[in-house]
Amino acid sequence: MRTANVLTLEEAELMLDAAVAEAQRQGVKSVICISDAGGWPIALRRMDGGKPTSVEIAINKAFTAACHRRPTHTYTNAQPNEEAFGIMTQHGGRFTIFVGGWPIEVDGEVVGGVGVSGGHTKEDIACCKAAITALLEHLGKPVDFSKWDDWSPPPVEGR
Repeated sequence: MRTANVLTLEEAELMLDAAVAEAQRQGVKSVICISDAGGWPIALRRMDGGKPTSVEIAINKAFTAACHRRPTHTYTNAQPNEEAFGIMTQHGGRFTIFVGGWPIEVDGEVVGGVGVSGGHTKEDIACCKAAITALLEHLGKPVDFSKWDDWSPPPVEGR
């Protein structure tokens, strides 16, 4: 038997509030989804003016980040002629390989994912980080994004 941390609705809404505040600060009309570790939405918020198409995108970004346990922007090997090309066709096309999905980690365990859609690269990432920072500060945990900020793809043999 294994004991696991599980995000609550209250924690998900705390994260949404922080992400929305960051989006407002940047002047972006975002859609934000907080999922559990299995990628299922706990809470979603579509800001006034947020695109209807961004709802599904935010859900899928949270799903990918939570279930595959890494930010969506790290899938540089999913481009044509790369080893993971086609991965985005998996899980009914829900697997997302572009920026805006981030795993939510507490004490080294992925407890969920955050997906943000509506801005550009830096804007969506800032909203993801704002959401995660709010949770970790609420829990009294250190905030450290260096694991993924400093990420670079592993070298490919023969190239």
